[in-house]
Amino acid sequence: MTMTHHARLNLIMVATIGSLLLFLYFKPQSQGNPEYPIASNSTETVQSMRIVRPQLEITLKRLNDHWYLTTPLHARANEEKIRKILEILQAKSQQRFPLTDLGRFGLERPNVLLTVDDSQFGFGGFAPTTNQQYVAAGDHVYLIAPRYALALPGSVNDLIDSKLLASGEIPVKFESPHFAAEFHHPHWRVTLQRPDQAVTDAALKDWIQLWQTASAAELIVVAQLGSDFVESGMVKIGLQDGRQIDLKILHNAVSIILVRSGEETGYRFPLDTGRHLLDPATLLQAETER
Repeated sequence: MTMTHHARLNLIMVATIGSLLLFLYFKPQSQGNPEYPIASNSTETVQSMRIVRPQLEITLKRLNDHWYLTTPLHARANEEKIRKILEILQAKSQQRFPLTDLGRFGLERPNVLLTVDDSQFGFGGFAPTTNQQYVAAGDHVYLIAPRYALALPGSVNDLIDSKLLASGEIPVKFESPHFAAEFHHPHWRVTLQRPDQAVTDAALKDWIQLWQTASAAELIVVAQLGSDFVESGMVKIGLQDGRQIDLKILHNAVSIILVRSGEETGYRFPLDTGRHLLDPATLLQAETER
């Protein structure tokens, strides 16, 4: 049986496609541009950090899975900002240079030094064509995105958590000069100092929410407070995990400042907001007047 011209063409086409498919299947995968990790630390195991800028040094330690500033003052750190700083541990670079001729990279005097446990990162100048930043780490200089340096704080207050209570600090008991409140599932029981006062369930719910979301209008170093601030008692908060938070109350004519025990930073609130935090009856009164 004689094969026609079209049959031969079809056979050649099938053989060509089969050969191409076999080539693509067994072809080694292209590696592309290599990527160099700039660190070997694991975010989960990091226990300490140090950030040094001209005329500024901040040290932090991890305690019970929470971050705290230890220098130049003691305060709770903003966990989200810490997470962004530690993203450098996952950074990779497509360009790596020997750790020599540091002036070429702007690294003779780094703009900022970050130490994570025993690993140090020095941030230098920028590559003119890519706008990536030179970073010294270990025995090499890498080019990485500038966002890693932008995550580093410019001042101490940039790292302090402005929220009165951290996300994991769930209150179940309050004691203050004006009232006491304790959670007995599924309700809160409130004892007010003055018997003529009252708090509705709705106002109490709003008041608990206010505590859990309250962020300071300003963070103030306690040692720098003016003489017009006077102490007016203490708020004691029992937490769901059994811990207790003690908050010293300071006030002047326009502000109320709450200072957590063991910290050196005060959380300043406008007078009305501070009063609502300290006494749920005032929150009910404000809602009635609207």
